[in-house]
Amino acid sequence: MFGWKNIFPTADKEKSSWGEGIIVSLAELIAEQKHSFGIMGASRKKVHTASGGSFRSPFRGRGMEFDEIREYKSGDDIRTIDWKVTAKLGKPFTKLFHEERERPLFLLVDMRPNMRFGTKVAFKSVIAAKAAALIAWSGKEVGDKIGGIVFSASKYVRLEPHRQRRRLLGFLQAITDASGDSAPKGGTSLAEALGEMRRVARMGGVVFVISDFYDFNDEAKKQLTLISAHCDVVCVYVADHLEDTPPPAGVYRVSDGSSQSITFNAGDSRWREEYQELFSLRKKNVESFCARRGAIFVEVFTDSDVPAVLRSAMRKKRRKDNGT
Repeated sequence: MFGWKNIFPTADKEKSSWGEGIIVSLAELIAEQKHSFGIMGASRKKVHTASGGSFRSPFRGRGMEFDEIREYKSGDDIRTIDWKVTAKLGKPFTKLFHEERERPLFLLVDMRPNMRFGTKVAFKSVIAAKAAALIAWSGKEVGDKIGGIVFSASKYVRLEPHRQRRRLLGFLQAITDASGDSAPKGGTSLAEALGEMRRVARMGGVVFVISDFYDFNDEAKKQLTLISAHCDVVCVYVADHLEDTPPPAGVYRVSDGSSQSITFNAGDSRWREEYQELFSLRKKNVESFCARRGAIFVEVFTDSDVPAVLRSAMRKKRRKDNGT
């Protein structure tokens, strides 16, 4: 665990409902349900899976949701003829349905040591956990199946998509457990996690990658490109303002929480330029990938109003899907 939070004790914790902001609890993730309304919604974008679900398709066919009755036409399925209306009007009429298709949501939640950092309100890992919970609860509200992968330094959990509340709670529990993982290093790389996600994400689903994209290298891009070929992709980029902007000029000693520490001069102009460039390049790397692949880029800071940011981003996605 990095030591910035102790150096900059201006996290405004007394103004926050996020608790200590270091480790998230299951109760906190369950409480996010009340903030999740409207984040996910029915898209009009055509999907390709054939199983039933709650996603309302833009085309008509036999399905779960009744649409209208119209006069029978050659080629219509005779099984959909409404015999009562046909008998009453003296000519055949058929029922039409909006065919419902499944739109599973897959969440890749990064809880590795690089996410255990924050100077405002909460660690990035806690913000990632909250964002995942908000998306999951909102997806459940509209009937989507929820599944995904949670990974930290020493934990790796994969959960198959499901609509049951108890399965969703199991997913949130996995996130909670990962947020408390104190292992200093190790675990699965982002590229490896995306490779596993590529194998399990179903065609027509929506894949949320919630991470600081610390190791978004060429292999990770390759795996996410393959995912984007058959799923919608949303990259939720989690950051802290101190990553974006260097600390005030001065000499600082930074600790890893144990015996190791370094001292640096934040007043050095060259150091400040290099510091900002590192963050800027990482962010642009993810943004440019999203622009090329038609993915959605969402930036969330550790002091952001996370429900509002997600709600705005997904509203833009729905407008894009609908061509408006």
